[in-house]
Amino acid sequence: MRVSGNGGLYSFCGWFFSKRLGRYRLFATDLRSTVVLQFPDRTVVISPSAPRAFVEYLHQLIPSVAGTPTGP
Repeated sequence: MRVSGNGGLYSFCGWFFSKRLGRYRLFATDLRSTVVLQFPDRTVVISPSAPRAFVEYLHQLIPSVAGTPTGP
């Protein structure tokens, strides 16, 4: 559910809410290929062009990072 933001004109960005994630900030152009970043004080959802490569890079930088991207 969109709380405040753009819902599809070139991108999806703004504040959204879901039962699974709670309130989160979204910056995406492709909702099928997203990565959820959960921090102690906020949740951010992004859609990098290569989600798996992005998560692997994060694992290299910060080995304790957990997560699996959605999509290709």
